[in-house]
Amino acid sequence: MHDVAMFTPGPTHIPLAMRMASISRLTHHRSPEFTKLHDRIHSGLQSLFATGGRILMLPASGTGAMEAVVANTVEPDDTVLVLAAGKYGRRWAELCRTYRADVRLHEVPDGATFDAAAVERALRDARPRHLFLTHCETSTGAVHDVRTLAALGREYGATVVADTMTSIAVEPFHMDDWGVDFAVTASHKGLMSPPGAAFVAVGDQAWERVRPAQGYSYWSFPILRASALESTVPNTPPTTTLFAVAAALDAIEAEGLTQVWERHARSAAVCRAGVGALGLELFPRSAPSNALTAVRLPERVRTDGLVEELHDRFGFRVAGGQGGLKGRIVRVGHIGAVTPLQLMPVLTALEMLLLERGLDRRPGTASAAMAGELWDGLAPGRAA
Repeated sequence: MHDVAMFTPGPTHIPLAMRMASISRLTHHRSPEFTKLHDRIHSGLQSLFATGGRILMLPASGTGAMEAVVANTVEPDDTVLVLAAGKYGRRWAELCRTYRADVRLHEVPDGATFDAAAVERALRDARPRHLFLTHCETSTGAVHDVRTLAALGREYGATVVADTMTSIAVEPFHMDDWGVDFAVTASHKGLMSPPGAAFVAVGDQAWERVRPAQGYSYWSFPILRASALESTVPNTPPTTTLFAVAAALDAIEAEGLTQVWERHARSAAVCRAGVGALGLELFPRSAPSNALTAVRLPERVRTDGLVEELHDRFGFRVAGGQGGLKGRIVRVGHIGAVTPLQLMPVLTALEMLLLERGLDRRPGTASAAMAGELWDGLAPGRAA
């Protein structure tokens, strides 16, 4: 099995250094060693989010971080506007309804992006207290223009909350400059670590929208902030995962964040070259993410069991579609430490399965196109 890399939207490629950091380290969260670990992660994530604000650490999945923001900001009957173009955009709406908000859902078809004029009309009509949006919609492979959408939200006085789960350390994101108040991510995406830790970046001005603590709550931002000011956390953290995150931050800083963004863009270009050569279509109607490539499955080729067979026969994992997209798309991740060259055997294996199932292409088509794209990217005068 190819356990060096997991070609899925997440959990993704976990390099050996991060694995070793995770399994070989353990400490108590009231120790000097944890203080050092906390501060390393805090400063490193401030750089990735591009914020001077506080980073809160949660022993949770990414959805836990999403719910924590809702639990700390949404009052019953608050009007909130949710921008949804896929499963995870709709998750914001589900969470807000759970906390009894008046949810106004501005929805576009899965894979589409948002028209700024239409969003502005929705803001003008709703006058929401909060605006919830998603940077990269992992379920569809589309990336959204957070900079423009956040500016519109602030113009109408809304708190701006962004799901950046699959975009931090993958796509350019500038929290403070773009006017985002809260942003969330997790350990197992661009941070290349095992799952179990989630992070909320809170802008300096965003604390005005955080409710005061009303007794004890696992999600309480005031309680988390008080601990963070002492370089610790209020509850037992996943320390092994946090050591992996610290190792990942070291690796990202060594490579350079701009170079990390460029590598993800090259990986996406190489993957899409192979997809296009096979005559397959990208699923996103526009603005495909550099974290993953979502591909429409050909209607005239048998595709049942394709994802499972790719793993069982070749050891590669890709993800299928979710919800209404099940059986209609596959999603190939190129997030974390994945390099463009590592994607070539994945698309070659996918090509072989599709050829067996009736795809009309010459064997080696995908790899030839990917090699050409990779060569062009390595040519003199272009980024390596």
